[in-house]
Amino acid sequence: MSPKFSRINFHTETVERFKKYAIANDANYTKTLEAILNFFEKYSINPFVPFDDSVHSLHLLIDKRIDAVKSVLRTIEKEQLKPTEELLERLFKGQNDKKNLLVEGKNLNME
Repeated sequence: MSPKFSRINFHTETVERFKKYAIANDANYTKTLEAILNFFEKYSINPFVPFDDSVHSLHLLIDKRIDAVKSVLRTIEKEQLKPTEELLERLFKGQNDKKNLLVEGKNLNME
């Protein structure tokens, strides 16, 4: 079954720009228009809203999420990693304090 075609009226300048864009991307007009529409829908970009506002709000959202991740990592470090490190240091320090002594040819461990 062959696809059905329909017509839409555009300003001549817009048609010329669209044709140049389609040729530059080596695609027919239908594929080009579908790709453009899919892009806007996939990334939820509204072409009628200034892009700077979208980028700025996205930047703020990412900054908030990064701050939240930093906070979680600080909490993990404070509550889990540092106590574990201190425990391991005490454990290994205790083993290093025990020194082997040679007394009359015998090996004695000080405890």
